[in-house]
Amino acid sequence: MMQRRGGGRPMSRSVCVKMQLNIDTFMEHPGKRFPVDVSLDAGRATSMSENVTFLEDVTVSGEAYVQLTTLYLDTEIHTVVEQPCRRCLEPVREKVEVSERFRIEIPEGESSIDLISRILGFITAALDPHPLCRPDCRGLCPVCGVNLNDHPDHVCQEKDDDHVHLRDFLK
Repeated sequence: MMQRRGGGRPMSRSVCVKMQLNIDTFMEHPGKRFPVDVSLDAGRATSMSENVTFLEDVTVSGEAYVQLTTLYLDTEIHTVVEQPCRRCLEPVREKVEVSERFRIEIPEGESSIDLISRILGFITAALDPHPLCRPDCRGLCPVCGVNLNDHPDHVCQEKDDDHVHLRDFLK
């Protein structure tokens, strides 16, 4: 454990507050690798994402170090998400485990860097863009919207085509 500047409670060596990395600590020790262990609340992650519900907090662990004005990170990202099935809209649960190495240019005068948008971007890129609840998903009835997986014998009468009536009117 390290002592906090000015005394107070000891802080962990991860130099992180939620998804923020304290750049000052890295700049004081260039080249030294520090452990990274941060998390983001599932509710906050969900509110920042489209069509994805986070069922578990996003956790990021790994190492980071600074060289000149660049922060280098080697991370493992873990969470569980839920997306709608492409065909029937039923929820599809997916475990996300991503390893990412990346770098961030440190803006002059900044004392911390927020990782949220980058981490959520890595998660989004790792997700299946067209998730299916199962490989043989039958989807929804195009006429009435009934889930054909739940009602395999469903037969729907075709709607009357309004264009036919319009065509007859124009004759």
